[in-house]
Formats: sequence, structure tokens, C-alpha cells
Amino acid sequence: MKLHPQSTAGDYREACALLRSGCVKHVRLGWNVGSDEFFRIASDWCDTGAKIKKEGDSFVISLKGFPIPPQH
Repeated sequence: MKLHPQSTAGDYREACALLRSGCVKHVRLGWNVGSDEFFRIASDWCDTGAKIKKEGDSFVISLKGFPIPPQH
């Protein structure tokens, strides 16, 4: 499996799929993320060790180099 440094997601579902795939370490949220959606992402992913930071006009979720198990 080839590891890509960063990908851009167009919605929440795509961001989760990219993060779960293990192929990327950073996912740029390439849509206008609302506050409810931001807190959902933070709740789902930061509890598993991911970090979210603001880069320019978008957010980037970064993983620490370990595969994250699928969430249900």
C-alpha cells in the first residue's frame, strides 16, 4: 500500500474513508466545515490520537503514523 503525504476530502464521509484507509497521514478538509461538523470530526478522530490544525482557510487532520481501526 503506497502512503501519500496528504489528500483533500470533499465531505465528512470522504475524510473518514481516507483516514481509515491507512494510505494518508494528513487529510485536508476541502469544504466549508460548519461548527457542528467540526465538533463531530474532533470527537470521532481526536479521541483516537489524531490532531486537527488550521492551515490557511481549511483544517487538516493529521494521524500519528498508526492505523486507526474502523469506528462504528
